[in-house]
Amino acid sequence: MNQGESEAKPEVDLDFVLWRVLDHTRFMISRLREKELDQFGITPEMAYILDILTQRGGTTTINEIAEITVRRHHSISTQIARMARQGLVKKIKNNRDLRGYDIVITEKGQELFKRITRNSIKEVFSCLSVEDKKALDIRLKALLMHAYHLNKKEFRIRFHS
Repeated sequence: MNQGESEAKPEVDLDFVLWRVLDHTRFMISRLREKELDQFGITPEMAYILDILTQRGGTTTINEIAEITVRRHHSISTQIARMARQGLVKKIKNNRDLRGYDIVITEKGQELFKRITRNSIKEVFSCLSVEDKKALDIRLKALLMHAYHLNKKEFRIRFHS
């Protein structure tokens, strides 16, 4: 018997395997989305911000975007600055909070948002049936809500499904 045969295989940590698969899946889907959005000259983060602005009637604040995306304020500020340079959004001094700004989608931003495709997302999820998608939606939201709880954060995000 050689040395390799006498050693027992390490026990599989299913939770860690699931996390790796989920993270790798997210990464690969994100890469497809990045490639798709390249043709429009924007990043997935910028598309997300345009989506949030559109859902909120064209205006919101950096704080609200940071809360929805669970990103740091400075990261959102950097994205907003880039988008403002591209003419997709405007920063307007907030009348209620003189330290804050309202972020407003411009006409150029609205036109771009209307042209943005979601083909990469549709293609990836096309391998699942409607029932599979609904079941996955339930499971992922359960994980997400529990992760919020463990991070001692309030879950306030509303998904349209």
